Amino acid sequence: MNHGRSEPSVKRSSLLKLENGDESVSIPLLTIEGQAAGPRLLVFAAVHGDEYEGVETILRLYERLSPEELAGTLVMLPIANPYAYRAGVRISPDDDKNLARVFPGKPDGTVTERLAYELHGLIAGSDFLLDLHSGGTHYSVATLAGYYHDPGSAFGRRCRAAAEAFGSPLLWGHESIAPGRSVSSAQALGVPWLYTEAYGGRRIRPEDSALFYSGALRLMNHLGMLARSNPAELGEAPAEIRTIHGDGNFDESVVAAADGFFVPDVPLLAELRAGERIGTIRSYGGEVLDEVRASSDGVLVMLLGTPIVRSGDSIYLIAPIRD
Repeated sequence: MNHGRSEPSVKRSSLLKLENGDESVSIPLLTIEGQAAGPRLLVFAAVHGDEYEGVETILRLYERLSPEELAGTLVMLPIANPYAYRAGVRISPDDDKNLARVFPGKPDGTVTERLAYELHGLIAGSDFLLDLHSGGTHYSVATLAGYYHDPGSAFGRRCRAAAEAFGSPLLWGHESIAPGRSVSSAQALGVPWLYTEAYGGRRIRPEDSALFYSGALRLMNHLGMLARSNPAELGEAPAEIRTIHGDGNFDESVVAAADGFFVPDVPLLAELRAGERIGTIRSYGGEVLDEVRASSDGVLVMLLGTPIVRSGDSIYLIAPIRD
């Protein structure tokens, strides 16, 4: 849809307030309304509270863009999950729930479920969702853009075109979407979507910062939202785009079989065969407690980033190789 203008173009920072018992929690909401009518793009960051690449991207976009060079409306939440963000963790300590697993939320649920309900409402009023993620504290994740893969539907083609426009050399196409995600909410609402992953580690690598920032601008340009685009900021499209497949469900990651110290043998994006060794879990006395081996053929898209591991912790995720 194309949203008209009910008020003059404006750039504003406001607060979305949530009630948590006796405590009121506020979420910064950054909005830029362009001078011309156009789509409404919604951008989330810090759905997990230990992922910072998207926060930086949103702050840079808000500083850089003005209403005069924008068509449509850009709505950005640099801290989508204040409960997890203030603790610097993936999951909200207030109710021990993962915001990226409880969409569309509940108006009368726990604090995280109520938050998801509010964010679901924002998605419903948007024309496109960009959700910026990374590996956070514990995981190393290949830098990529994920999208809904269905070449046979107009919706799928719109998601794929947006993913290509974003400019990541690696795309992850998902034929199915696990429930509870922001993107599954968008999917149910008929709102095209895109999400990102990056290396993480509670640090922002320059190459990830550059891709997220230019990618967001390239997406806006693709959606017709940039009245004036700067080719130097947009950069050049990657010479080659590689697509991997799978449902992208990190909950299906292979878990560690022992407590100890994890030493990987292979890097992210290694192409593996079933049974090939990924690394070892060792005791502090030097004993090999477990050899971590690939459960299937595929591309290694996630690897445990912190070497201290406990039995049952997620340790790797493989995306299947397809022709």
